[in-house]
Amino acid sequence: AMRVSTALALVALVACATEFAVAKPSCDDSMTGFFDSDLKSNAWSDIARGNAVAVRHALAEDPCYALMRAGDGRGPLFWAHEFDNNEIIAALVDAGADQRATDTKGLTPGQMPKAPALTFSSADGEGEHYLDDDFDYADPYATRTGADHSEMR
Repeated sequence: AMRVSTALALVALVACATEFAVAKPSCDDSMTGFFDSDLKSNAWSDIARGNAVAVRHALAEDPCYALMRAGDGRGPLFWAHEFDNNEIIAALVDAGADQRATDTKGLTPGQMPKAPALTFSSADGEGEHYLDDDFDYADPYATRTGADHSEMR
């Protein structure tokens, strides 16, 4: 009888630990409500630029980042699919982002059309600039001038 109760207690403990490991955070409407905010705009910007470091940092600071939704019902996982960034998609899914969530048009994150390469206009109006595929945007000490900042790493 003692072995059975010990075994049942162990099974219950494992079940609770498993449930705890996959439990989603309890998030309030400031993150999950379908409206825009500066925080949500900044999240879109980080994901559009492929800044996986910023996304992982935001997830560590607030797990509800993975579940946030903007005015159109889309959120980080939608944007990561839109910009076709598998590294960010994986980080968001690992953090509990809902792959079956739907936006206001009924689309799931995986159904997002792929965005063209991100471009922006220069402040002086000298045409469009494209993100540099060879530049390490995740390295806070990276420079385009070739200066050696290795002592700062």
